Parts: sequence; C-alpha cells; structure tokens
Amino acid sequence: MKRVSAALLIVAAFASGAGVSAPDTLRDRIIADARSLSPAALAFDRTTLGLQVGGGTRTVINRIERWDGKTWSLISVNGKPPSAALVREQARLTANLPVPGYHRLAFMLAAGTVRSTDEQGRTVLTIARLPANSIVNDGTDISDHLKAQAIIGTANGLPWVQRLTLTANEPFKLGWVLKVLTFEQVNEYQLDSSGKPRLATQANDSAGTMFGIAGGQKSEVTYAYR
Repeated sequence: MKRVSAALLIVAAFASGAGVSAPDTLRDRIIADARSLSPAALAFDRTTLGLQVGGGTRTVINRIERWDGKTWSLISVNGKPPSAALVREQARLTANLPVPGYHRLAFMLAAGTVRSTDEQGRTVLTIARLPANSIVNDGTDISDHLKAQAIIGTANGLPWVQRLTLTANEPFKLGWVLKVLTFEQVNEYQLDSSGKPRLATQANDSAGTMFGIAGGQKSEVTYAYR
C-alpha cells in the first residue's frame, strides 16, 4: 500500500467550470460570494501531516508548501529542506490542479444541490454526485464516485459554508491496482478579520487494497494565511 501516498495525500482541489440546477437564492448567494474570492489574492502556507499504513509498513509525512498568489513552493519535507527530486515531484503534482480555497465551492454547488435541515437545525446542501473534474487525484478524476454535504451558517445575515464533507458513494478503483474502499474529506472554513470565509483545515481518511493487501492513510492539512 506504500505507493498510494502520492495519490491520496494530495489535497483534493476543486476544478472550475459551470453547472445548471434549480434556482435557490441561498445557494446562489453562496456561489456568488465564492466566485468573488480570487486565488490570486491569497497567500498561505499549507502544512500536511500524513500517516500511511499497509503491507507491514508505516510512513509519516510532514510537508509544508507555500502559495504566493502565483506559484507554489515546497518549503520542507519532514522538517528538512526538500531535495531537487521532491521539488520536481511537487511541481508535477500541483501543475494542473487549481488552488484550494473557498472559491472552489462555486463550481461544486452550481452543479446541483438538495436543501435539508439537520438535527441541530442547520441548513444543509447536498450534492448527490460531484460534477466531472471536481477532484483529480494524481491525474485521475474521481469526482463521479463522490458526494458532498455542505453545512451552512450565517454571519451578519449572510450565508456561508462552515463545513464541506466529501465521501465515496461506492468503492472505486484508482489506477489499475488500487481499490479505494472508503474515502472521506472534511473541509472546515473560518471567517477572517474582514469577514471573508477561508479554508482553514482539511481532514482526509481513506482505506483500500493494493495487490490484495489492505492499507490506508490519514492526513491533517492546515492553512496559515499571510
């Protein structure tokens, strides 16, 4: 299961695009606000703490990356400056992926949602199946296998997404030899000092098999804005 690391430790990012669904004033307001937040105006450090197990091995990863509004930089891996090979790998993995952030919600929510209320009285928007190119994992689009649930809050009378949870609709294959049995990602958003929502943390948890060997990995990702 060791070779799974590059695929599932990548922070899932949401691709831009357009969608069509029934009118929903609350959802449309959230979409408009998300679209107004350009990744070019962001600057942050992303820290990924990951644990991967399988086949009798245990691998811990501590990776720090920086987005400056234009490009990514790999700052450190397991507390050390990255090698040239790791810098090239990071450049490859991020080359065609959109920058993560609250703005990514615009595409996903525009694709179609169902509104409900949870046990705590909070408004929930559910996407039964993500639109194509929502999540690309190590070059493979896994969007069609996932669903999403967004918990909505209000601030100064305006709605915003507090939490977005992605889960697998069914087991699926990633490449020729890896079968993903369970997949969950929980994205937490917080309001900054100006009242704008920012992606704060991501918790990833997945399990699967490779060549019949069971394994899995977990990661905690934090965003520190500058």
